[in-house]
Amino acid sequence: METRVFEKETDGGTAIVVGGGISGASVCYALSKRKIKTILLESESSPAKQSSGNPIGVVYPFLTKHKTTESEFSYLAYRYFLEIWELLELGNKVPHSDGIHFLLETNSAYDRYSNAILSHQIPIDIAFLEKEKYSNLYSLFFPTGKAISPVALTMELLRLANPETKYNSRLLSWHTIDKDRNDEQDGKLICQTDTETLSANYLFLTQGYQFANDPTLQWIPMKQVRGQIVKIPGSICKNQSSILYGDYITAEINGERVLGASFDEFHLEKEPRIKETIMMWEGLQSHLKNVIVENQTLDVKNFGTRVSYRTQSQDRHPVVGKLPIVSQLDTTVKYQNLFRKNGKPFQIPYYESVGILNGLGSRGLTHALLAGEILVNQVLNKTMKFLDQKIEIPEHIIQSLKPDRFLLRMWKRDQLT
Repeated sequence: METRVFEKETDGGTAIVVGGGISGASVCYALSKRKIKTILLESESSPAKQSSGNPIGVVYPFLTKHKTTESEFSYLAYRYFLEIWELLELGNKVPHSDGIHFLLETNSAYDRYSNAILSHQIPIDIAFLEKEKYSNLYSLFFPTGKAISPVALTMELLRLANPETKYNSRLLSWHTIDKDRNDEQDGKLICQTDTETLSANYLFLTQGYQFANDPTLQWIPMKQVRGQIVKIPGSICKNQSSILYGDYITAEINGERVLGASFDEFHLEKEPRIKETIMMWEGLQSHLKNVIVENQTLDVKNFGTRVSYRTQSQDRHPVVGKLPIVSQLDTTVKYQNLFRKNGKPFQIPYYESVGILNGLGSRGLTHALLAGEILVNQVLNKTMKFLDQKIEIPEHIIQSLKPDRFLLRMWKRDQLT
């Protein structure tokens, strides 16, 4: 895929972006290309404090044996990430290491990913099958897949976007102003933080699990997931590329590697759990004992650990789109009406200037840039434009990302009241 340069547009107006992780930074970057004045609200003292604050993350696409909407989006997002990486010359600014091996430890895994290459028509410069030398197992190798510093990537995107930043600032509430008013506030949004009141033309909600405090979002089935990673000295292992085997061991970046990651949606304590550290270390020894430097005297209890949280949707697919106005739904329209004569379809009203990007789960680094671009285009009613052509995102992918899908499922099950 060739590198393309974005055509800048002048739209005017002011946008407020809530959340200073990789999702919020991606939205800020997309807005900056359209010359939209942007205010970033972050409840922490600096950006990238939650999952985006992990020392090393991995960038690679989620693939399925046969092409699905989820894998189509993930693969497209991965290609888009690589384009932006080259366009902005991020390789010179963001600590990283190229190459990811995804181990195929079973026949079913080999069958899935060997066929994924065919069904998704993946070229060899993106992925191919090869033996991984420390396990002597076949792997799906992404030569341009990356171990990367999420903090550095987030900070660089924010530097390029240059929003007005308001740290230690939590969004408490927001509301729209009636367009029938005949004053300069017509159609604007009013956002109340814990320190001030702000007005804007657009609002983008990317604040992870804080969505649970917003009554306009509580109907979206998302949950907080706890993850624990282990930071280990780079000299302990030999691998020059990152290796995924259920858990993962990253390549070395700035003298450090990350061994990760646990997953828990039920017990969410903030303190590290030593048992998980031991389990991950034993798992590495079991899957990749040859990657560990011989004659190491190690006390795994002394390894550094970090607990972070990510937000995951019920179907594990990102939530990207304009925010529906649930209070204005016509719940008298039943799903079965579609099969009756003159039955009318279910209409979903929207906050036309409010968008949500959430539920990226463990693949935020891969998916955020494209998700941010899609969201900004929807809210601004724009098309993804390049200097002399457009990038095509199939409509069924855009529809699959919208929060509407949860309302439609509730409607079909007659759960809307």
